[in-house]
Amino acid sequence: MIIIVFVGFLVFLYCMYFIKNPYFSLNKIKIKRSRYLLISELSMGGIIFFYTLFSGYSKIFKFLLQLGMVTMCFLEMWLRIPAIKEDSNLSSEIKAILIKKAKQDFYSVLPVFFMMLCMVIFVYFRN
Repeated sequence: MIIIVFVGFLVFLYCMYFIKNPYFSLNKIKIKRSRYLLISELSMGGIIFFYTLFSGYSKIFKFLLQLGMVTMCFLEMWLRIPAIKEDSNLSSEIKAILIKKAKQDFYSVLPVFFMMLCMVIFVYFRN
């Protein structure tokens, strides 16, 4: 029980950090998070908490939480691009550079996403 309270507190701090600091850095330039990016990051914190809370219950529920976490990480990397386009404080040259960097980060994470998805699926079918 104490572990669940501790993890809940850590998830609360994780969510408060994103609410208090609405910027993310890319190439040492601060970019304001879009609303959808903030929602995806907060929902990742919620999924982590629910995974810890219900890890001993149904295997299907645990599998869905794992799949949701991997999907949310993938979605968070993709939502950086619209956040860069929406930030009005950036010039068009800097936006072009940052969009290129965000796409490069997204495509470099794609193989890791695929491997994690395969691991989750193989563990689910093995059991």
